[in-house]
Amino acid sequence: MNKLKPPYFAVIFTSTLSNSTSDYAEMASKMETLVKDQSGFLGMDHARDTIGITISYWDSLESIEKWKQNNQHLKAKTLGREKWYASYSLKVCKVLY
Repeated sequence: MNKLKPPYFAVIFTSTLSNSTSDYAEMASKMETLVKDQSGFLGMDHARDTIGITISYWDSLESIEKWKQNNQHLKAKTLGREKWYASYSLKVCKVLY
C-alpha cells in the first residue's frame, strides 16, 4: 500500500486477459521496470486473479501524459489491445486525501 502525501494522481487500469497470453508476463515485467524510471512516477500497486488491477501513482497529469506517449509503452498498449486483453478500462483520478 502506498503512503503518499496528497494531492497526487492515480491511474487505475483493470483488465481481463484473453486466451492468448504468450509473452504477456515478460512485457508486464518490462513495463514495471521501465515505469519506475519515469519522471513523476511515485509508485504502483497491482494484483491479478480473474481481473487484473494495476494502480500507478503520479505527481502530475503531465507526467502521466509523458508515460502514455513513451514508445515502449505505446508498443505494449498496442499488443495488449490486439492480443492480450479480452477487455480493459482506464481511469485517472486525483487523490485529495
